[in-house]
Amino acid sequence: MSRLKLLIFILIMINLNVHSQEVQWKTGLNYFFDNTEFDRSSITIPQTMTGVHLSPEIGVKWDSAHSVFAGVDVLKNSGTSNIIDKTDVIAYYQYLTLTSTFRAGSFQREEVLSNYSDLFFQDSVKNFRPLMQGIFWQIKKNSSYFNLWLDWVSHQTNLNREIFFIGSSGHKRLGFLFADFQSYLYHFAGRANNPYDHLCDNALGHFSVGVDYCNKQGLDTLLFAVGVLAGYERDRDSGNKRVYTPVGALLRLNAEYRGIGLDNMLYLGQPRMDLYKDFGGNLYWGNPFLRSNYYLESKLYLNVVHTPYVKGRIAGKFHFSEGMLMFEQTLNLSVSLNNFSEHQRNQNNRTFNLLHFNK
Repeated sequence: MSRLKLLIFILIMINLNVHSQEVQWKTGLNYFFDNTEFDRSSITIPQTMTGVHLSPEIGVKWDSAHSVFAGVDVLKNSGTSNIIDKTDVIAYYQYLTLTSTFRAGSFQREEVLSNYSDLFFQDSVKNFRPLMQGIFWQIKKNSSYFNLWLDWVSHQTNLNREIFFIGSSGHKRLGFLFADFQSYLYHFAGRANNPYDHLCDNALGHFSVGVDYCNKQGLDTLLFAVGVLAGYERDRDSGNKRVYTPVGALLRLNAEYRGIGLDNMLYLGQPRMDLYKDFGGNLYWGNPFLRSNYYLESKLYLNVVHTPYVKGRIAGKFHFSEGMLMFEQTLNLSVSLNNFSEHQRNQNNRTFNLLHFNK
């Protein structure tokens, strides 16, 4: 969509003749710095990712629950000579109440799938592909929820493959006890009129139970959980059918006190990403360290600022895999401004900030 078409679309929205319409705006800024020191690893690469996203949106709300938003997500990579390195269009319809949420269009993935860890979406996905294009539906009650979603990644052409995600996740809490799951199916099809492309599927599911405790004396999180990480990987090419079903145990121990936190995650089980040598990151969007049969990730972080509008965190990650200890440093700063009423702002927070799988 050209900039002129986007401008016309925004003007049409502003002039919609609907009952009790309200013009709303919001803008987000997200700066990221991520330096991975993985030189010794044979299953992933060292890299430094740094840049800033700016995502202004304008919309119309009517009848208290319905709204339409349009905007743009602009990426500027640090150190490049380009004024703008990437631009993506934001455009979606939203139905939002205290108990249900529905979105259709192109919108920020992190606003609706923040409960998914880097086992499903590695950090580079958040940094360089922040939008999902599809549908998200969620029902919730208090801190329990269930959702379904579709993310159409790539439209099939003679040059591009057909690629999409179908996913679901949920969380049920009883006092300090909880059970949750996250899952998706990644469909990696071929290009039009190309019989040599492999048709592949990559499914991943995490199911866990645990204890999550916090208090008003500074302990924000004390979480322990045990779970199963199960996968299904298939190459459906007629001449080379391969099916792989890796299973492993996943243990989590997380704690945060007065803005200082420690997140630990241990995977023990079968190696994953069996088709990685053939398709790499085109087929697998998760943490590449899962290609090993054991993996320990430990993150020490400090929330340097945490307000309703500004959040900043510095962290050091330790990765133990292949018998080696590797290090990663990250810095994230996000700013979110809007003209929402306090009631609607709280409603949005209750809907989208149900993060129980700390990343």
